[in-house]
Amino acid sequence: MRKIGLVAVGTYVPEKKLTNSDLEKMVDTSDEWITTRTGIKERRIAPDDMHASDLAAKAVADCLAQVPNHYRPQLLIAATSTAEKCVPNQASLVAQKLNLTNLAAFDLNAACSGLVYALAVGWSLMQTGGYDHTLIAAGEKLSRFVNYKDRTTCVLFGDAGAALLLSAEEPEHEILAVELGADPSGADLVVMGGLNDEFYFRQDGRNVFKFAVEKMGNLIDRLKDRLGLTDNDRYFVIPHQANSRILEAVARNKGIPEERMISNIAKYGNTSAASIGLALKEAWAEKRFKKGDYLFLIGFGGGLSWAAAAVRW
Repeated sequence: MRKIGLVAVGTYVPEKKLTNSDLEKMVDTSDEWITTRTGIKERRIAPDDMHASDLAAKAVADCLAQVPNHYRPQLLIAATSTAEKCVPNQASLVAQKLNLTNLAAFDLNAACSGLVYALAVGWSLMQTGGYDHTLIAAGEKLSRFVNYKDRTTCVLFGDAGAALLLSAEEPEHEILAVELGADPSGADLVVMGGLNDEFYFRQDGRNVFKFAVEKMGNLIDRLKDRLGLTDNDRYFVIPHQANSRILEAVARNKGIPEERMISNIAKYGNTSAASIGLALKEAWAEKRFKKGDYLFLIGFGGGLSWAAAAVRW
């Protein structure tokens, strides 16, 4: 197999912050109620004239600015569940905005698992299709689908973009393994963007919580088994940022030290497919990882879907 790895991460968040104090004035809630149940303090909201593809394009521009010009992508996969158009797809819109040409481009929707799903598909196509440089982009404008009269869901979401650049050209951070899956029997537990009363986001929070905790734990065990790791090996979990209580439960169940469960949900809320990219970029900038560490990128979400990737730093 070709050695393929991660060479850059780009992100973008809108300037406008929606704080818990702001939400107290909009709906019957409180900072204490939101914080204890979700861990979220604020989230970013895109203006009306900024779309999901704009968020993705800004993240891709940030990503490409970190590498030499010859890292021109030959493949662009956009992960989104909030695209502003059915046609053209978000990938083509991102490529158009950044004048990227002579590349394959398509969208993938696996809800909050989307970024890692797209990484796994890109990694596979690089193995079989001969692509040397692949961009994974996620632009999510979730505020478009939030009912700000629903106190249980309006506190959860923010808007953001994230992008990963994969390369076969002497990559330092090698992708070692991927895991993809779904349980369609739970497809109706998370719904958004449908017709009539299904347009605004809704979920069965209790059952989604149980699914996320169990599936994250299983994926951590699965990656450790595939890589032959033990509890003495240093690995970090970079999960989808859905709810701090989910991450705390998984860390407690698996005996993972707090500093190795990466979370920035307090600042951005749930940004769906962009969330893992946001958390990875911040932790990378903070130099949290040392050479030889293992990173487990783990997504879970509507579908019910799940995805994981192991990277050796």
